[in-house]
Amino acid sequence: KDWKAILQARAKELVPGGRFVCVNFCVSEEGYFLGQTDVGASMWDSFKNAWDQLKDQNLIDEEERLGVSFPNYYRTKEEFLECMDEIPELKVVSVTEKVVRCPYRELYSSGKIDMSPREYAEWFVPTTRTWSHSTFKSALKAKRKDKEEVMVQFWKNYMGLVEKDPTSHGMDYAHAYIVLEKA
Repeated sequence: KDWKAILQARAKELVPGGRFVCVNFCVSEEGYFLGQTDVGASMWDSFKNAWDQLKDQNLIDEEERLGVSFPNYYRTKEEFLECMDEIPELKVVSVTEKVVRCPYRELYSSGKIDMSPREYAEWFVPTTRTWSHSTFKSALKAKRKDKEEVMVQFWKNYMGLVEKDPTSHGMDYAHAYIVLEKA
């Protein structure tokens, strides 16, 4: 519904021959998506393992362990295109999927930067924290006064996983590159 509304708005804004280029996260034909591709460990599985450790460390209860829910939905190419017949003013010029490898892991694995496994973890982990910290924190019960302390331990847990096997940890992107043109 939202995607269709976005396309309808662009169709109104564009002049004939004008193009709309959209680059968006997707689920690729191979089933790859943000943080889960054919290279390395799944970022999502690693997050789950680091979060589950909090329960083992008696820092969260079962309700909090299960309370993490990311509001992400990645469309397939077919889902991006399914409403196009309802917007006759726009024609599809091209749709391409591409996996963009994690630049952190690529630099580390290639040896182009000289870092210890710990230094790599300290460099890489903050890029995942910027967009996920609040989601994890929201799983903690509202009445808790130690939320930040729990979150510090979570990020230590995740950093420890990355440090153990740095070349397996990265955040590849799966993008759809969509080009539409107004007839």
